[in-house]
Order: sequence, then C-alpha cells, then structure tokens
Amino acid sequence: MRVNQNSFHEIQHFRQIWVWISILLSASLMWYDFIQQIIFGKTVGSNPAPDAVVIAFWGLFGIIFPVFILLFLKLETEVRNDGIYIRFFPFHLQYRTFLFKDIQHYESITYSPIKRFGGWGIRFNTAGETAYNVKGKKGIELKLKYGTVVIGTQKTEEFKRVLDSVIEKE
Repeated sequence: MRVNQNSFHEIQHFRQIWVWISILLSASLMWYDFIQQIIFGKTVGSNPAPDAVVIAFWGLFGIIFPVFILLFLKLETEVRNDGIYIRFFPFHLQYRTFLFKDIQHYESITYSPIKRFGGWGIRFNTAGETAYNVKGKKGIELKLKYGTVVIGTQKTEEFKRVLDSVIEKE
C-alpha cells in the first residue's frame, strides 16, 4: 500500500550527455568494425577477429547494450507505509526494501558520487556503504541497523519531507 498524502515516487534515467556520448561512441566503433569487415570484407587491425566474433560484438555492444542503457535502465524510488522501496531496473526485478523500523537515522546530503563510491549506479565502497544513484550529487543517507545506504534523488526536499511526515507517525 502506498502512503496517500505523504507519498513519494521518483523515476530517474541515465540522461546525462556524457553517458550518451560514451555509449554512442563505443557503439559507433562496433558499427564501424561490422561494416568494414562483414559488409565490405576489409579486416580491421593487425590481428582481426573472426566474423562470428565481430557479429557477436556488434550485436551486443552496437545494439543491445546501448538500447538497454539508454532506454531501460532506471532507478525507481518510493516511500510507502512501511518503508522506502527502490528498484534499479533491470538489475532488481523486485523492489529492495528499507523498512522504517530498521532506519536509525536519515538525512539529506550532498556528496561526491565519484569520491565516495567511485561513480554512479549500484555502488559499494570500502567503508561497507552502498549507493543507488543515477545522476547528481544529492541524496538521502540512511543509517540502518545493518549498514549505511545512500539513495540518490533529484527531489531531495520532497523525499525528506515525506520521510519526516511518515516516520514521525511511527
């Protein structure tokens, strides 16, 4: 059940220009190799791969991977009656739940995803912390009974306001 007047729902996609450029550049290389070797019959490089490998890499990194990253990869965050639910689709088919009863402390933070976690996505650091983030440097840090989790958000104030209103009722 979702919380009615205190609900929070956010969907974030990887839409940064640098993500698009890096994915499209790598896909372009696969397309170039495919066209050169398979279509024109010209091998690429001094030690060319067999045609089957070129076709497999073209399919995987020239089509499937770019479509997967740019269209399907998303972070969904919800606040419900009993906790915070997140899903990093398609890695999580089910929501990952952080129950309110397990949250010892929470706060909105500004952090460096690169310095603290080594980047964006589902990340772990040497301190045993976990991050779920897609873009930006704002999030909600949860101090749980069993560890620390950072959930990146573009709606920090709204997320915190909903958490404040729901958790104070507990």
